[in-house]
Amino acid sequence: MEFFRKLSLLSKMTLVIALVLFSFFALSSYLDYHREREKMFQTAVSKARLLAEGAIRTREYLSDQYLVGNVEMSEKRFGLIPVVMSGRVGEQVASNLGYHLKQVSERFRNPGNAPDTFEKTTLRKFHQDSSLEEFFTSSTLNGKPVFRYLRAFKAKKSCLQCHGRPEAAPDFIRSRYPVAKDRAYNYELGEVIGAASIRISMEDLKAIFYRNLWREELQSFIIFLALVTCLTLLGRRTIIVPLRHLVEAMNNIISTGSFRYKLVTRKKDEIGRLIATFNSMVDHLQEKSEHLAESERRFRILTETARDAIVSFLSNGQIILFNSRAEEIFGYRKKDVIGFPIDRLIHEENVEIHQKGMENYLRDKADTALSQLHKIVGRRHDGTPIPLEFSLSMAESDGHIFYTAILRKLTVED
Repeated sequence: MEFFRKLSLLSKMTLVIALVLFSFFALSSYLDYHREREKMFQTAVSKARLLAEGAIRTREYLSDQYLVGNVEMSEKRFGLIPVVMSGRVGEQVASNLGYHLKQVSERFRNPGNAPDTFEKTTLRKFHQDSSLEEFFTSSTLNGKPVFRYLRAFKAKKSCLQCHGRPEAAPDFIRSRYPVAKDRAYNYELGEVIGAASIRISMEDLKAIFYRNLWREELQSFIIFLALVTCLTLLGRRTIIVPLRHLVEAMNNIISTGSFRYKLVTRKKDEIGRLIATFNSMVDHLQEKSEHLAESERRFRILTETARDAIVSFLSNGQIILFNSRAEEIFGYRKKDVIGFPIDRLIHEENVEIHQKGMENYLRDKADTALSQLHKIVGRRHDGTPIPLEFSLSMAESDGHIFYTAILRKLTVED
């Protein structure tokens, strides 16, 4: 807190703005992280779904076309068998995208279509729940994190050519896959025959995720810096600069004593009202100063032209006023006597005053000292006595008591 108190107003304002905006930036980053993470999985699901759907639709389309066109399958056309062709095309497309696709079945014919543990578990879910069409999750494979997606495909009429009743299957199928050893026969219409399985490396997904997140955070950070800069500059222009001019004007008034320093503003906000109030205060002080100067001038004329000596002093005896007539009577110059104790102007013949001290004397005899004319022996600068008659008055200003003595030199007749 001590460090914060020592900062300038602009630094404090910038720091507060930065902290507030950084809080929003941190919250935005947190939300961006989870949003991008969710987007990463949604993108993976969408692409996997598209690949799986493409493989399944290709297989179904080829099967339907062969059935409608009465195309006869043979050993030479093995690569054109729908399940084989769609699988190879899907694998090629997936490979170009950096994914891995294969068609799996619990009753597989080709070893390449054999399911792993995860795929077996998912295929059983498809068999148990006929409404379940797809399943996806993040998992591990050989110790590496992967995204897994399976989409079930069901036996259609065209599929039963090779996977229905064995006697209805083409000869080369029965020859290649003997009925006694093959489990891929005897599927029923609508039964889950297998699934399109897609595997995506989580490292690839994370690379895309962090790239997108970095782009989002960079944009947010640029906006953050721009906001801090703009708000700081705006605060400097609308608050700091006017306040700085106000402080400079006050310092000029203090150093010069002149109330001619005023500020110009067209603003109607709090800063504008503050400056307007300052200008009004300056006008008021200027007026008061002129009145005070005029009063002091009149008082100076009054005291300097008085026929009697006028000496003012504080309760401790310190002289604060000494007019021209007093200079003539006591032989002191004003500049030499101001600040001296009043005792210096009282001759040693006034024993009681010198014994008690002026402050104690006035305190003890205030009633008579202030109500009557008194005679006293004064002391000139050269030490000679001088008989005087004086009246004493008391006043108070700013909590300080001071006395004013009006003295007249006594003549022989007096």
